[in-house]
Amino acid sequence: MSGLSESDSELLVSLVTANYDQLRRYVYTLLPNEEDTNDVLQEVCISISRKFGEYDRTRPFLPWACRFAYFKVLKFLEQERPRRMIRLPAEVLELLAVARDEEEPILAERLVALEKCLGKLTDRDRGMIVARYVDRTAIDDIAKSFSQSRRTMFRNLERIRRLLFDCIDRSVVLGGQP
Repeated sequence: MSGLSESDSELLVSLVTANYDQLRRYVYTLLPNEEDTNDVLQEVCISISRKFGEYDRTRPFLPWACRFAYFKVLKFLEQERPRRMIRLPAEVLELLAVARDEEEPILAERLVALEKCLGKLTDRDRGMIVARYVDRTAIDDIAKSFSQSRRTMFRNLERIRRLLFDCIDRSVVLGGQP
């Protein structure tokens, strides 16, 4: 972050930190491979830090950062295309990026609702969700740690996902009240 004043550096770190998860989801929408997403996101953060002096502080940070991400994804795909089999055309990526931008307010609202709804789960149910989707533990390992069969674990996860989905939908309809 050379070339930035200390206050600009602090603002940059604050904005990137506050928007990192949303920026990551944006990149993952366009490039649904976790390893590739992490690589591209690293490049995005470097570009943002280099161009931060051009950021118009009267405008929201996330859309500005997402434009960097979009172009970094395109560059990544251009470089990786010869090595990989299936890639979406740039036109399709543009449509996905535009759709993602349009859906961002709804996604953000649903994410807030998800956090509230997770808090309403039993400790056991929340533990299963965390193990599977946060820690990315294999189903067999989760089943073993919860003393359940693989089939029962799949049923329980499906039940919990349904509870969360319904809770989120109710929350969005009721304006934030799960």
